[in-house]
Amino acid sequence: MIDHGYAIGKSLHQHGIKTVGFFPSSKNFEYFSRLPYKKYVTPQNNEERLEQLISAAKEFSTKPVLIINNESFYPFIYQYLDELKQYFSFELPEKGILNTLLEKDLFNEFALKNNIRIPVSVEVSHQEPVNQNTFAHLQFPLVIKPKYRSPDWAAKYKFRKAFVAKSLKESVSICQELFEVVDRLVVQEWIPGPDSNVFFCLTYLTAQGQVLETFCGQKIHQHPILLGNTSSAIPTKNKAIEQETLRILKLSGTSGFCSVEFKKHEITGQYYVIEPTVGRIDRQQYVSSVSNKDVVLSAYCHLANIPLIKKRSTSDQYIYIEETLQLKSFLDYRYYKSKESEKIRQIIKHRKLKFMHLTKKDPVTSLLVMAGLVKHFLHYLIKGKTIEFQEDEITKELMAYQPEKSEAYQTVPTSQL
Repeated sequence: MIDHGYAIGKSLHQHGIKTVGFFPSSKNFEYFSRLPYKKYVTPQNNEERLEQLISAAKEFSTKPVLIINNESFYPFIYQYLDELKQYFSFELPEKGILNTLLEKDLFNEFALKNNIRIPVSVEVSHQEPVNQNTFAHLQFPLVIKPKYRSPDWAAKYKFRKAFVAKSLKESVSICQELFEVVDRLVVQEWIPGPDSNVFFCLTYLTAQGQVLETFCGQKIHQHPILLGNTSSAIPTKNKAIEQETLRILKLSGTSGFCSVEFKKHEITGQYYVIEPTVGRIDRQQYVSSVSNKDVVLSAYCHLANIPLIKKRSTSDQYIYIEETLQLKSFLDYRYYKSKESEKIRQIIKHRKLKFMHLTKKDPVTSLLVMAGLVKHFLHYLIKGKTIEFQEDEITKELMAYQPEKSEAYQTVPTSQL
């Protein structure tokens, strides 16, 4: 129950729903929250983890709803799927469907077969030789990211999701470095455009294929900038994105929590599918939870087999902010003297703020978040940059990168895919 898991727990708590939090460590600041009904530190051993989950489930008179917030749990969940379904209510796609959507080579085949626009990409493994010929057919710059972000990746690179290479030699060098912490990497062509060109559609599909709810959003900033996690986002209405998301997911036969992230090409206006997420809640899920289209609440009521809990109608004139990441992305843009730092200031003037963590109902957690913000800001004032920031010439180039229109580009209306 950290990061977006905490945010969803906070949202469900507001509706009087008991939440049980499972934490990787008692040192996580979210562990000090008073919102969960009970808190557990998750064992590393799978058998002990299963025993802990079953013990927690037995305290309820009916099957509790299990919400997964991290893909690192997939191997455990599928290994003990039958046992867990005896004690918890949840829906997951068949493992083959999950692999089709998450395995880059399988998804590429699926996309080609079903006319889905994606960036050209390849998947590489440390078990196979990687050389300049591996990437010779790709157009630079290239985005290089892990297939799955392992604990070793998180320990070394924190919130960083990807690296960028601008030459064949650099691509090979980056892959060799990253293979020290992950086994498989995805290498794909860069789609030009700022953070705010990234859109997403969150939804939930029942095992029978029913769409419970959909929500479309637009990122404002990410951290690390251009290639990171959502640090701020706003709701948006985009029928093209919604229709394409549901088309993709229904064609795959998936079920449960799922979403698709797109990026709009700065020149052509075409939307490219960056990645689908299935089997778990997305990091920006809270953007929908504070809206009139609450995907998680609809899913909870469905899984708990209770009538849909009615929410008070709310305005969509708000901006979701992940406090620490947004401060860092704002300050990093200031460091690069980018106009992006002014964009967030203008948006905040006209929208209500919806924070990932900060809430009066959980003072200790909120104070810990505030203390972290102060630490980051003081570091910036003293050092002139944020903690763990590394100046990157490639990031500068990507911010300024404006490909020229050519006959290869076909401009389309932004309402079309």
